[in-house]
Amino acid sequence: MINIFGEGPYLSLGELFGGSARELGKYYLHFFLFLAAVLLLKTLILKCTKRLKHTEKSKHTEKSKRIELAAAVLLPVLQIMYVWSVSIKSEFLYSFFLAFLITAQVRILNLIPLKALDYAFLFTAMLFPNRLFDTTSALLGHLWFFWNLFCVIYTTARLGIHHLGGHHFVCYFLFVFLSLSMYSYSLAAHFFYPALSKLAESSAFGIVCFISAILTLLSGLTWLVKVRFNDRLMKLNSLGRKYRTIERYFFSFSLLILLIFTLIFLPFSIMQLQNTAVMLLFPCLCLTLLWVQMPFIVLLFRVAFYKDNATFYEWEREGIASYYKELTGNLTAMQEMRHDIKNIFFTMGNFVERSNDTEMKHFFWDKIYPYSVETIHQSELLSKLYQVPVESLRAFFHLKLSQALSQKITVGMEVRIIPETFQTGMDVIDLTRILGILLDNAIEETIQIPDGRIELKIIGNDEGCSYIIKNSITAQTTMRGIYAGNTSKGPGRGKGLQIVQRLLAQYHNVELNSSLQQHTYVQSLNIIYYNS
Repeated sequence: MINIFGEGPYLSLGELFGGSARELGKYYLHFFLFLAAVLLLKTLILKCTKRLKHTEKSKHTEKSKRIELAAAVLLPVLQIMYVWSVSIKSEFLYSFFLAFLITAQVRILNLIPLKALDYAFLFTAMLFPNRLFDTTSALLGHLWFFWNLFCVIYTTARLGIHHLGGHHFVCYFLFVFLSLSMYSYSLAAHFFYPALSKLAESSAFGIVCFISAILTLLSGLTWLVKVRFNDRLMKLNSLGRKYRTIERYFFSFSLLILLIFTLIFLPFSIMQLQNTAVMLLFPCLCLTLLWVQMPFIVLLFRVAFYKDNATFYEWEREGIASYYKELTGNLTAMQEMRHDIKNIFFTMGNFVERSNDTEMKHFFWDKIYPYSVETIHQSELLSKLYQVPVESLRAFFHLKLSQALSQKITVGMEVRIIPETFQTGMDVIDLTRILGILLDNAIEETIQIPDGRIELKIIGNDEGCSYIIKNSITAQTTMRGIYAGNTSKGPGRGKGLQIVQRLLAQYHNVELNSSLQQHTYVQSLNIIYYNS
């Protein structure tokens, strides 16, 4: 064999290019023969399966699996026999365990769903006599390793999944990872195997130690990569399925890098300037550039993902604006309908009054008319509540207003906000705790007043939102005033406003203003949005 790390012997240009062409032609002849055999076998099995009836398919499936398994064993055996016949034992072991390592790493990573026949093809394609590429090694150094692996990985993936669309990222990752593994195996065989053989004073023992160590190390590294990065790799691959335009560049960029380094390396071979540094430098630089693609790929995916998120957010805002515009129109129509219903019930009352049925009159004015008015009022309140975009706030206000109505308190409500820009401005739990205390106090005070009334207003814009609660108060409360900790409820009570003050102290953008206006107590919780 030609030692690519040595200084000679030198070959003429004709010998270099002619010999390389023959070697590559011989390899790819075997490659395409095995590929044709696998494709033919898969096609025959698929055609036979399609022709069978449903009841016969289960039996045929078992038979086809046995045939496929037999072929998956036969193909590697034929290639092993061929490589054994043209190689010395040490070269055969080197080639055999390299093919085994590549196949095992693909199986461990399991990034592409492959069947037994696909793994057999991968093993067979990677098993070749080491001396087959003597002249090619002199012309291209270790770059021919990368070229062959590039073709094998993408062809195997195509066999297993029938199309590369949506799987380009994992193919790219497998190619780069296996290229690094194969190059490490090759360097270890060149530098460490002779040292182990010399140390053990036995070539056979040296190669056994080398193969055991390198297989254990690289297989363990592959397993660690799977455990640590499998989820991320599959997530990136799923993004590739989403952004098909981006993932198409994986193949072309990898191909371009290989082509550029091959063209740069060729002048060194032509001018016979190869040395150990050159032979080591070019594959290392090529692998580095292939790996450097990874951060840019991740960055490109993130940019595309964030762009989609921004677009989705814009669509969401437009959808919300459209929804609340339509909702406002529906609420206006319902308000007109409620007004008409009130008039209808009042008109019905006039007809009832003309009747001589006294029992019916009492039933209508004592039961039906009050119930209809109450129901219409509740419907009006609920329709206004639906203008609040936050579900938890709607549920909270619905509960509190229902409590007030159950106490026969007249409740009024007004909502004037911009739904697209609405924010809670603080933790929603703290917000509901504060508003809950304020509303509970308002309800407890208003119960004591005949015809007492509570009004709730939610008014907001792009900069903030105000929750205004107005309630009737008794003359005693007006004279006593309202202070935190001051209550007429009895010992151990009246801590609500103190809790409110403690909660408000956590927020610099929230302020509570309270005032007495004759017989009405007004509380205004004002929230300024953080981004305003």
